[in-house]
Amino acid sequence: MTRSRKIAGVVAAAALIVPAQAGAAGAAEECDLAAAVGDPAATVDGQAGAGAVQVRCGDRWLTLRQGAAGIADSPEAGDGFGASVAVADVDRNGAKDLIVGAPGENRGAGVAHVVFGPGRDGQPAPIMLGQGAGGAGDRSEAGDGFGTAVAAMGGTVLVGVPGEDLGDGEGKVDAGLVHVLAINGGRVGGGTLLHQDVADFDGTVESGDRFGASLAAGSFDKPTAVIGVPGEDVSTKRDAGMIHIVEDPIVAIEETGVGQDSAGISGASESGDRFGASVAAAWDPALPVRVVAGVPGEDIGDAADAGMVTVLGYDGRQAGEVLAVHQGVSGVPGANEPGDGFGAGVAAGVVHSASAPPEVSVAIGSPGEDVGGLADAGRVHGVQVGSAPRVDGTVSQGTDGFGGMPLAGARFGAALAFGPGAAHIVAGAPGHDGKGAAHATPWRALFGTPVVADNWFAGRDGVPAGSRFGTSVAADPTG
Repeated sequence: MTRSRKIAGVVAAAALIVPAQAGAAGAAEECDLAAAVGDPAATVDGQAGAGAVQVRCGDRWLTLRQGAAGIADSPEAGDGFGASVAVADVDRNGAKDLIVGAPGENRGAGVAHVVFGPGRDGQPAPIMLGQGAGGAGDRSEAGDGFGTAVAAMGGTVLVGVPGEDLGDGEGKVDAGLVHVLAINGGRVGGGTLLHQDVADFDGTVESGDRFGASLAAGSFDKPTAVIGVPGEDVSTKRDAGMIHIVEDPIVAIEETGVGQDSAGISGASESGDRFGASVAAAWDPALPVRVVAGVPGEDIGDAADAGMVTVLGYDGRQAGEVLAVHQGVSGVPGANEPGDGFGAGVAAGVVHSASAPPEVSVAIGSPGEDVGGLADAGRVHGVQVGSAPRVDGTVSQGTDGFGGMPLAGARFGAALAFGPGAAHIVAGAPGHDGKGAAHATPWRALFGTPVVADNWFAGRDGVPAGSRFGTSVAADPTG
């Protein structure tokens, strides 16, 4: 059953704030950020896996990495800069800001960077966030994975730390937590720690929960966070998973916990389901809030890890299922097969049309899907969640307009984001040709309308070289 509770006793957190030189991120031709594509495996200055993020600025690319463009620290092997990315106007000045996780930094302790208006003059200097500044708040420890997931909204940045150990003597290994940081004037102005030991929070702190492994953030009538806990054990069901919907996460918090044992939720909590391995939400004042939870480990019949997705409605008090989707549902292309991982990536947005009422749209990645005999080529499905849900949308890298280059192991759909603009999505294919790819396409392409997508293959046609380009993607659904 879902429960909404007041949380008391939230612990204030401090973050390591490292400013860079003011104005260092400026560019002669200012960047209008359309999308960001992470490549955390990229070799930078000879350092394997240091990572980079490629920012699409109109028809050109801006490369961001540590030690350049005013971004603090230097590239080191295994930093994983770009493992997670998010786009939002954090400082509310009209420019799109970029949040980048580097969870491998400092032997896996991790950091995150906020790059204000990348490629634009007159922006605050980038800042680096990490645990344990001056002994205040939490400590930075090897394996914490700070920055594994990031999310943001106006005035607030959220950073997942799923490898954090909690409990007495930190005996609950990889229990996980989330930092909620207020950003004012290009600086951190305070913060809150969220985890399952906070008073009245649903669930209990356990080893392997990995609280904060996935994140989404936005606002309907209040700032709201969605937190995935894919390693949550439910009774004896290991890694069954759950999510938390948290209102006002930095102050007067209301929390609702949802899992597959909650009333009205399809399926049942089973070992390895990993409910909440991916999360997304659509925020629009004209529509109910829709929260999406990916369950890529769900077994459907005899198909292990075929995967499914649950779409929830949330009214500020409770959450209830609106739709449950997998490849065995009538109208959904494909079939449930072992290892499809349907729901490994999810995104949500609101598509407006001149001829129809606005509807919530959900993009679902199935990166383990075999396409045309190509193992793990991957596919992306589309769902319109309106008065009459439509679930028959799909594209792959073999769809007309997508460059005609599906490849085994591409894992198209491993990462998804709505934007640029509400009627577009960006999909990553980090395994494509051992280098990676990403595609930006109008939403209508998923429902059979012929389009020409923006096809970005690492190392081709002006796209920077890559190693796992498309591991993470972000865009601004507002345009």
